Amino acid sequence: MLIEKELVRKAKETLESENGNTASIIANDLKIEKYDEINLKGCCPFHGEDTPSFIWYDEGLFFKCFGCGKRYDIVDHYMAHHGLTYLGAIEKLFVETKTKFQFGEKGARLRDYKYPTREYQDNRSATESYLQTRSISRETLDRFDVQEAPGKNIAFHFYDTNDVLKTVKYRPARKLDKKDTKSWSQKGADNTPLLYGMNLADPSKPLVVCEGEIDALAIYESGYANVVSVPFGSSDRTWIEENFDFLEQFEKIIIWSDNDPPGIALRRDAITRLGSWRTHYVDLPPEIDGNQVKDANEVLFYCGKNKVVDLINNAPSAPVQNVVDLADVEDYNLDEMPGLYTGIAPFDQKIYKVVLGTVIVVTGRPGAGKSSLVNQLFVAEPLNQGHGVFYFSGEMPRPMLKSWVQLQLAGRSNVTVKNDHVRSINPAARQKIREWHKGRIWVYDDDDDNRVSSILDKAEHVVRRFGAKVVILDNLAAMSMDGTNDLNQWAKQKELIIELKNFAAKFNALVVLVAHPRKTAPGVTKISGQDIAGSADLLNLCQYAISVHRYTDDERKGEMGRDGEWKKGKEPIKQHTEVDILKNRMTGVIGAFKLYFDRHAYRFYSNAEELWKRYKWDDSAEPIPTIMPEDEIPEWAQ
Repeated sequence: MLIEKELVRKAKETLESENGNTASIIANDLKIEKYDEINLKGCCPFHGEDTPSFIWYDEGLFFKCFGCGKRYDIVDHYMAHHGLTYLGAIEKLFVETKTKFQFGEKGARLRDYKYPTREYQDNRSATESYLQTRSISRETLDRFDVQEAPGKNIAFHFYDTNDVLKTVKYRPARKLDKKDTKSWSQKGADNTPLLYGMNLADPSKPLVVCEGEIDALAIYESGYANVVSVPFGSSDRTWIEENFDFLEQFEKIIIWSDNDPPGIALRRDAITRLGSWRTHYVDLPPEIDGNQVKDANEVLFYCGKNKVVDLINNAPSAPVQNVVDLADVEDYNLDEMPGLYTGIAPFDQKIYKVVLGTVIVVTGRPGAGKSSLVNQLFVAEPLNQGHGVFYFSGEMPRPMLKSWVQLQLAGRSNVTVKNDHVRSINPAARQKIREWHKGRIWVYDDDDDNRVSSILDKAEHVVRRFGAKVVILDNLAAMSMDGTNDLNQWAKQKELIIELKNFAAKFNALVVLVAHPRKTAPGVTKISGQDIAGSADLLNLCQYAISVHRYTDDERKGEMGRDGEWKKGKEPIKQHTEVDILKNRMTGVIGAFKLYFDRHAYRFYSNAEELWKRYKWDDSAEPIPTIMPEDEIPEWAQ
């Protein structure tokens, strides 16, 4: 349940106007020492002090301590002093101020969800004893409903914003050995990648997102209440999609991931997807006061509560997009840069991999196979490597696009051909393929609006919410740019390629732009960089450019001279297609190579392994064929 922050703000103002002084309510409940009812200040109840520094602000209706930095309002008070969740605190506030709001979703349960059972034992001594060694108090465990399961295992309960238990995770209540299972979910129950502690978080305040449940407990223990942790470790990103609407409420998000390579990778991806404009991160040094630390709990243990809060309050903002100090730039190492391998040997030999955060322009004449190559290289392969795809297809109907993509994923072994035109995928294989790519390919679905701005707006939503890493725009001619006319179309196309580059860099995504070639002179069949239709800046500003050429029958047969020898450059060609790397900004290697094309399953390949490749949906144990189909090599070319 999402509640408008403006409605909450008005309810706070109503409570203040009707009760005369919200500060006094809080001061009396907390028994604030040396409280001055005229100046509305006293000694902070959250840390020891002799001089009052806990001061009430009428403008924001909250206390702020200038000693420890604590900020505390009536919602915090209802949550902390009355033991309520955020939803419970808001409901209490709305009841007291007679604010109209329907809380019908509170406690709502889905019909088909296998809800876990809350763990509870009278004795949780093992859990309390172990977490006490990690500086976590019993009060903090109570606040987060940390319980103990049989076998002396800690039980972490994950509640959604409607206060419904959706996931239960466990870990042993002791220091783990390398051989130990670190964590697991409740057997027989469903689990949802909720953020741990999200039902206790106030969207009006900055939110800390950390990497583990015990880190969240440590941050709360230190006095910073607005904290959640990711559910399934640093390598999992499903929490962003699942909790996207919840996270969008926060004006400031602070990422505190572990100080190790997986944690740093988590931080980078979260900043990109949650928005660098509102994201900060805890810049945790590997050592503090002579103690090696890698997470929030270790900072609490070795350095104390004040250091935890100090790191949060001084968390630097994410770097300004596209502005960086050169001295701080990471060393360039192509091996370590995230990217996509095409799965086509000669392609990967020339470019090694297509680096994420770049734009690749694909061109070729109608019928050359551009869309088929794009689908194989930038849909099938990214899916196989764990990445999602956003697809704008301005010319191909969506059912046809789906059929072509699934055809390539299926492969020759699962496809039958009728009359050389009708291709059918084995029904069982089609179902497995659909389940495998479900939730990972998103297609633009507004035929009435082909403006670039609208398309990229949806692409950004998919990239941020669902984590897609490839954006396909097929093609340039099918998209319209606002304000374009005959006089400024080249300038507008330059603006477009710059916008696409910025988009790719901002979200560390690969943008694939398909562009038709312009008309060439009679007899010219192959496409050069200068033949791409549109502004020259399309080639000048992108990082990669490739052209696709399908050989004609005459080109494949070759041409023999009067001397009975093949003319130079006119020798027979066994393959069907030539792919030319026109630009490769990353390594500079360019040039052309030849590929076969299998009309049976619409796959490009250079060897039998690529032709018969099984994508990860196919768990068949049958041996993979190792021969090239005889019909692909005509007799005259052998």
